[in-house]
Amino acid sequence: MLTSTFIHASGVGPATERSLWGQGATTWQAYLGNPIRWRLPARQRDSLQATLCESLQHLDQRRVAYFARQVPRREHWRAISAFPNIGYLDIETDGGYGDESITVIGLYAGGEMRTYIRNENLIDFLADCRALDGFVTFFGTGFDLPFLIRRFPTLHRVFAERLHIDLCPLYKRIGLTGGLKKIEKQVGIGRSAETDGLSGMDAVRLWRASQRGGAAGDTARELLIAYNREDVVNMAALIEHLLPKLQASLQAPSTA
Repeated sequence: MLTSTFIHASGVGPATERSLWGQGATTWQAYLGNPIRWRLPARQRDSLQATLCESLQHLDQRRVAYFARQVPRREHWRAISAFPNIGYLDIETDGGYGDESITVIGLYAGGEMRTYIRNENLIDFLADCRALDGFVTFFGTGFDLPFLIRRFPTLHRVFAERLHIDLCPLYKRIGLTGGLKKIEKQVGIGRSAETDGLSGMDAVRLWRASQRGGAAGDTARELLIAYNREDVVNMAALIEHLLPKLQASLQAPSTA
């Protein structure tokens, strides 16, 4: 889908992009094969040609930061097939809003689940996330990323230079609203018996219980980690369900 995207060029909006698709400019290569063919103002045509040549160079060199900045953030999903080194990300907190409130970070990437826990290995997330091309979250724009940046200010630049696909507004775009668990049920994604019905408030309770120690504390810790793990792993299934529907809603070229 990325190489069928034109809205990252100056002066090109959704209507112009759809017009180009309709004229047969279904990819950057198709457009550049005969730039004077397309019905566009001359100034816009020249600008678009320069942007597409630049885009192909950055794609060839795997420079995700270029696309993270150029492509509107709400459309970052279009680049996920070109930059598949993506981490599914979710955090838990102790119920506070300060820079020390994060208790657990879950990161699912490359088929591997990584869990980072306060007072143990939370700092390791900094190095691990830099190796990724982007992140998938659910309402991460309003919750996870602001918390992470407060805790680790250097992440502001990391996130700015990587893709961010926030499932919450994207699911609203196709008519499904509500929280992560509600949408999981609507699309037929199940949870384990031990975590089914748990919420973010339960994650706060489980963290507090885990800090009291003993056998009950160990049990609470294990359940908290399992709850967070399902949050991030289920996002991988959610985006597989979502992407074809987003592409269809755009009436985008099926060949991209």
